[in-house]
Amino acid sequence: MPTIKDVARAANCSTATVSRALASPEKVSDATRHRVAQAVAKVGYSLNAAARNLRRSESRTIVVILPNIANPFFSDVISGLESVAHQAGYQVLLGDAGNNPDRVASYFNLVPSNQADGIILLSTEVPMALVRERQADAGFPLVMACEYFDNLSLPTIHIDNEQAAHKATEYLVALGHQRIATITGPARNPICKDRLRGYRHGLADAGLNIQDDWIVEGDFTFHSGYEQGRILLQQDKKRPTAIFCQNDEMAIGVLKAARDAGVVVPEQLSVIGFDDIGFSQYCEPELTTVHQPREAIGRTAMRLLLDILKQRNVPLDQSLKTQLIVRSSTARAPRD
Repeated sequence: MPTIKDVARAANCSTATVSRALASPEKVSDATRHRVAQAVAKVGYSLNAAARNLRRSESRTIVVILPNIANPFFSDVISGLESVAHQAGYQVLLGDAGNNPDRVASYFNLVPSNQADGIILLSTEVPMALVRERQADAGFPLVMACEYFDNLSLPTIHIDNEQAAHKATEYLVALGHQRIATITGPARNPICKDRLRGYRHGLADAGLNIQDDWIVEGDFTFHSGYEQGRILLQQDKKRPTAIFCQNDEMAIGVLKAARDAGVVVPEQLSVIGFDDIGFSQYCEPELTTVHQPREAIGRTAMRLLLDILKQRNVPLDQSLKTQLIVRSSTARAPRD
């Protein structure tokens, strides 16, 4: 079985140079890279992924960076991404950002080191300076999906978050609700700002007052929905008759808070979520929610990145449609 030492002898260089040429081809000269590639072929050294990259300057790997790999929202998005990638002969490497800038930087560095061909970002929870730096590099394939940056123009696949939140609020108004609260995601997140704007416009269009103490901030987790739901349901004055949550996990947390407080859903409280994750159909009661086409978002984002890699001219900003799914967590407003 040929070894890396055999390659080094055939290429007339050190084993360290061969290793560097295979693992980080950008760190050696074109002449050295070519010489090592010829030596690999000559001695029949195992043509692993790095050696193949050496010859064709691609890894056939796409890095997908998400904020929290445990978040059920992303399962269908990832399924869509992988289905398109695998059909095109690519593999997907998942990177959990985990609020760790160094970890995110290491994922980004896989592209210039030829260990990945491009990146799909599913979160804005990454260092802005790093994204700006890569954006300035015209040869750095980068696509954004699900979320977006306020002040950066990147190829993006998204939904109309403001319109979707407006429709959810409008639906509650049509059921006769006038005391409608909302639990937002992190206030700094652009999609949360959009959803809050849609909620506000929905109330304003109906001529309803917007009460600041009925707008509370969560963090997209079950626990934050539960805690903020408890706060809303324990208010001294008349409590809300409906709560619009900016994702399903928080809405399911509100359902538990209502049960613990003895508030019956939907007879005394209507609850709407956002995303239509799998859990939304299996909680009690089943959750009314805004359906995001998550798998389609994943498929479209991967196709866009592959088109960019092939230097095709494609629309770089694409919006997919949402749908309000009515289930049993909403009903007409209770009479006072």
